[in-house]
Amino acid sequence: MSLQIFILGILSEGEHHPYDLKKQVLKPIDNSFPINDGTLYYNFEILNKKGLIRKIKVVQSDNRPEKTTYGITEKGREALVEEIYSIFQNFTDVTSLYSSLLFLDKVDRKKLAYMIEEAIERLNKRKLLIENSDPELSTVPDSQKIPVGLISDHAYHSVQNDINWLHKLLLEVRS
Repeated sequence: MSLQIFILGILSEGEHHPYDLKKQVLKPIDNSFPINDGTLYYNFEILNKKGLIRKIKVVQSDNRPEKTTYGITEKGREALVEEIYSIFQNFTDVTSLYSSLLFLDKVDRKKLAYMIEEAIERLNKRKLLIENSDPELSTVPDSQKIPVGLISDHAYHSVQNDINWLHKLLLEVRS
């Protein structure tokens, strides 16, 4: 999951403090994508230095660390859209899309549908390569045929699963 896309997306909908973002927004998915405080704050600093987000206010209360609230800049809104497109253009697997899925309302659906179709086409080519790669395992030593066959089977089904999932996403994007 691209944490920076997630941060930009959340800030595009309102101002937040990093800890509030982790506590309120990331908590439901924490078991799937554990993010420590250092990583979260570091990514806020990187985005701030790039001019994609800005400090809105800093509050200091008794015996507590400063609490900085951030908002997204116009440059950050543009970067969010471009990063979402980039993730889809460079699709590797479904999990690489997770953070982008939350903010599909920020991008052009027709353009996104085209990118999903291209990803499906690339995966279909990969699946075809797997299907056509020595189905008899004639070049593999006998002692490795079972493990290589299992790996090949897993690769094939993983690609097919991603294709099926992308078709569902494509239907959603087009609706």
